[in-house]
Amino acid sequence: MGDAITLSAPTARGMNNTADVRVGVIARNLGILSSFNAFLPSDTLRQLYQLNASTTGAIHLYLKDPAKSGQVAARLREGLAAAGWRVMDADPKPYWEKLMGKVNSEDWVGQKLDVTTWEDELTFISWILKAVLVLTGVLIFILLVIVVIGILNTLAIAIRERTREIGTLRAIGMQRGKVLWLFLLEAALLGLAGGAVGALVGVAVAAGVNAARIGVPEGVQMFLMQQHLTMTVLGRAVLGDALFIAAVTTLAAVLPAFHAARLKPVTAMHHIG
Repeated sequence: MGDAITLSAPTARGMNNTADVRVGVIARNLGILSSFNAFLPSDTLRQLYQLNASTTGAIHLYLKDPAKSGQVAARLREGLAAAGWRVMDADPKPYWEKLMGKVNSEDWVGQKLDVTTWEDELTFISWILKAVLVLTGVLIFILLVIVVIGILNTLAIAIRERTREIGTLRAIGMQRGKVLWLFLLEAALLGLAGGAVGALVGVAVAAGVNAARIGVPEGVQMFLMQQHLTMTVLGRAVLGDALFIAAVTTLAAVLPAFHAARLKPVTAMHHIG
């Protein structure tokens, strides 16, 4: 508070200009946004960038429901156009990208207004998010392959060890369908139990990470939009994943269970090993 600072910035003509300011207040820390935001009086800002009094700036609107940003942007375009302002056509790109490309190539003069949403401003990192999703999908697929192979191997060993028991059950009248159902039910229960335990462990790990408030580097902060590593637990997603794992476990048990149901009672009862 009270420190004197000299700001330097390039003007629209490519010249560097400076302005002497003094810190009047330090805003409350709002996370990553506080790392690159500062507030200046409009007169000082115009002096620094050598802007005239008629030059407009940017207005940020914060919505309670960010999912409605597209609808609000459309209404703003219609309202501004109806009020007589010249409004740029909707283009899902960040403003700086449009300023360097589309805007400079147009032959119009004067002033136009542009309305962009937070989704438009983040499209330049959308390919990173898509790459992360693709990588996540590949890892999940590899994990499922490992799980299926493990289940097949485990049930094959279990059937081999229970061959004589299966023969006894078949000899006293148990039908092949009931033998098949018996092993599928076992696989389903194991899948549900394993999924439930894994979900609880995952939720506990996420809670521990959030409680530890692990700091992340500034480069990662720009990507995560947060200063500390935070893990969000979505109840529906956790429940859905646990049920999906149980379903995969049950489907993986179909082949071993079908093999067990096809065993002949006499052959199974005389099995050794």
